[in-house]
Amino acid sequence: MARPPEDPRVTDLRRYKKAREAQARQAAKPRRAKEPFLGSRPKAGLILVAVLAVVALLWVLPALL
Repeated sequence: MARPPEDPRVTDLRRYKKAREAQARQAAKPRRAKEPFLGSRPKAGLILVAVLAVVALLWVLPALL
């Protein structure tokens, strides 16, 4: 005797697999279109200028002495 197609004991596993794959696709973090040159730190430019000033000072100072 065959089961009727509406039988709740019959499970279609493809539905669960598709749902899991769709959730994995949605969970992927989208890449930001425009990444700042110095990153997300607001004071990165100031730090970069300070480092360049120190390097320039160390390069020029021995020539003056």
